[in-house]
Amino acid sequence: MNQNLKKFLPYAVALVVVLFVSGILPLSASSRISYDELSELMESGEDYILLDVRTSGEFQSGHIPTAQLIPYDRLPSGMENVEKDALIIVYCRSGNRSSTAYKTLEKAGFTNLRDFGGISGWKGKLE
Repeated sequence: MNQNLKKFLPYAVALVVVLFVSGILPLSASSRISYDELSELMESGEDYILLDVRTSGEFQSGHIPTAQLIPYDRLPSGMENVEKDALIIVYCRSGNRSSTAYKTLEKAGFTNLRDFGGISGWKGKLE
């Protein structure tokens, strides 16, 4: 390996880690859930928790049916009685806060997480 590349590699790895943790780099495609997948899940009767991680005011202005409000900066509190393997879907306004919430819950030991991203991806009726 080239000497210059060897010197640069630790900085590149550190940069990728910082970008991922800060939410600038997106989550993997397997952690995403689409509108169609979420709609099917909602109709299936399967157990899931849909978390709106926006502010109370944003939630009150319209949210996806069945959603529960827990602002992203208050997680994981409020999740103490939730099984670590429960299916949890997070969303926010644009996808930034849901990405942060996803990582926070993952760090807290939750293992069955999906990120819907921003509410603008919801094509159905809002409550």
